[in-house]
Parts: sequence; structure tokens; C-alpha cells
Amino acid sequence: MASELKHWIGLALPLLAGASAMGQAGSPAQAPATDEARQQAPYGYAAPAREAYQGAWSTTSTRQEAELWRSLCAARPADVGAQLNWFRSERNARMATNNGRLTTADADALDHIATGIQRTAPGSFEHHLSMYYLRFPGPGAAEELRQAEALAPQRPELVLPLFNRANATGDKAALDAACARLENEGGLSPALLEVAADLLRSVDRRAVLFANGDMDAAPAIVQQRRHDIRRDVLVVDQRLLADGDYRERIWREAGASGPVPGSGPAFAQALRRAGPRPVFLALSLDRSWFDAFPGELCTTGIAFAVQPPGSCTMATLAERWAAMGRTSAAGPLSRNYLLPGAVLLQHYRNTPAGESQAAQLEHELRLLGTALGATRELIGTGILTH
Repeated sequence: MASELKHWIGLALPLLAGASAMGQAGSPAQAPATDEARQQAPYGYAAPAREAYQGAWSTTSTRQEAELWRSLCAARPADVGAQLNWFRSERNARMATNNGRLTTADADALDHIATGIQRTAPGSFEHHLSMYYLRFPGPGAAEELRQAEALAPQRPELVLPLFNRANATGDKAALDAACARLENEGGLSPALLEVAADLLRSVDRRAVLFANGDMDAAPAIVQQRRHDIRRDVLVVDQRLLADGDYRERIWREAGASGPVPGSGPAFAQALRRAGPRPVFLALSLDRSWFDAFPGELCTTGIAFAVQPPGSCTMATLAERWAAMGRTSAAGPLSRNYLLPGAVLLQHYRNTPAGESQAAQLEHELRLLGTALGATRELIGTGILTH
């Protein structure tokens, strides 16, 4: 069973590596502004830029939105609000092509826009917020956020940054307030809340769950603190591990002993050895997290359990698959349902009495693949036969 599981994980992971937390591989890095956008530019007719956690996860549409705001800025060079929307939409579009990360070239492009904001309105809310995003999650981001909040505490652009600050510091009262604001005012996508509930269903009791960021960690924490779902799980935002205070707090809350390790997958590796709680990895994480645990990953839903080789069981996966809502409305995160479905389908195909279960699951995967535009990939990897 272990060798079959490894085989099917190898087939299914390319579906995730190209389209997991933030965007879809193969999407164009640049997309011209539409004719309608160019017509709007002189007049400023445009909705505020959206973030991925609000549903802006199509690389094509986010690229077009960024181009619209760039055109607006060219037509109205003194409009600092348009410049901030350009910055935010450009950042979102660039993150969508690299699983929520920014390359050096991306950071340079955003720094150029932020410099323009500073020239237009030095010391403004827009200036400080753009600098916050440039520095997040590293040193200096907190001070930029503090200054932006002091200038305009009710601006909707602050909802997510304030949530991340409360999560980073461990201020539970502030985190509860931020969760309420994120859900009630922040435009948090209901589909992401559905995926978050399924992610929490995918892990064992008192698990430490490493998640990618705004699209999975934030909704999972909202589900815990607002809706009392799986409060036993310690959700870790992998981005915040760059902060030493956050690492120390997570290490302590996980009950681990010994020196606090560095950030990234090394933190999860050390925690598994030094702490009593089971470790799980959300499927939205970067591939490097999975490569850090060769032969030790068990599919338990839309998460991997880190377990000793040979300890995977299909009963747990089958139970959790049946309990999950498996929404197809969460953009690239919905594609993460394909891996557990594929692993379970192969198990049923290899089970003498599993013919009817395999037929039912194949039907479910076919419907999901159609809804997600992934049918060709499912056939190409051998998950579906035709």
C-alpha cells in the first residue's frame, strides 16, 4: 500500500505544484488591459483592487486588473488612491504566478510603484501601507502598519494586515476582533471558509497544521475562533515563521522542548522530533515542504500527515473524504481535492470488493475535474482513464 500511495502522490502532485495556494501555472505573466479598461482610465471607473482571500485568484483577471490600474495611474499621475490600487493589484498578480511568493524582480517592480506613491503623497496612509507590504513579514513591517492605522484605522485595506499582526503577536483579543472584521467587512470568500473547514477536518486531534497564508491559514483561524471549529488544532502560517517571536510562541504552544529552530520546513522537521503533537502540512504549501519529508507523507484529506513510513491507512482518508464538502468554488485551492480523491480511487480499484466505491468516486472526480477545468490533467496522469 505504501508504494502505491507514493506512486499516486507522484502523479497527483504536479496538479498542486502548478496550482495550489495562489495561482495556476502556465498562465501568462503579462496580459494587456482590455479596451474597456483603456476607456475607463481617464475617468477612473474601476472597483477597488481585490486580494486573493477575497476571490481574486485568476492569474489572467488579476493581471488585467493590474494593467487597468497602471493605465489609471498614467492618466491621473496625482491620484495616490489609484497608485495604491495599482500596487496591491500588481502584488496580487505577481504572487498568483508563484504560489504566494515574490521573486526579486517582483519586489523590485513593487518597490518602483511604492517609490511613486512616496513622491506623490509622502507620509500618507497609502505610502505606509505600500511599505508595509514591501517589508512583510520582515522587520519594519509592523511600524509601517502602525503608522497607516494611526492615519486611517477604518480603511478596508487594513483588515487583512491587522489580522496578520494579531496572529503574529498572539494577541487573542485582537485576533478575535480581526477575525470578525475579516469575515464581516473584509470580503473573505465564503468558498475559502468551506475549504478551511475541510482542511481542519483533514487532520488529527491536537495537530500542528502548517498552512501557506492568506488563502488557507487565515480562513482556518476564522473558522476556529468565530465558529468554534477544531480549536484543538494549532494553525501555523508558514510566512510568519520568519519572525523569531512567532517561532518561539508556536514552539511553546506546540509543547516542544529544546532550542527553537529556524524558519521554513526545518521548523516542521524539528517540531516533529521535539514535540508531542502530530504534524500536518496543508497541500497548499510550496513543494519544498513536501520534499523535506521523503517517504513520510500520508494523505489524510487536503493535508499530509507526517508519519513513519508504512503507517498510512486508507480508512482515515475514506472517512474524511466523505465528510468534506469539496467545493469547486475556491479557485486553485479547490484543485487540492484532486490528490486525496486520486489516492483513494486507486485504493478502491486495487480492492477486490471496491468496484462500486471506485465507480462512485470516479464519478465524483470527473465532476470535480470538469468544474475545475482539470479533466485533461486527470486523464494525463492516469487518474481518469478517458
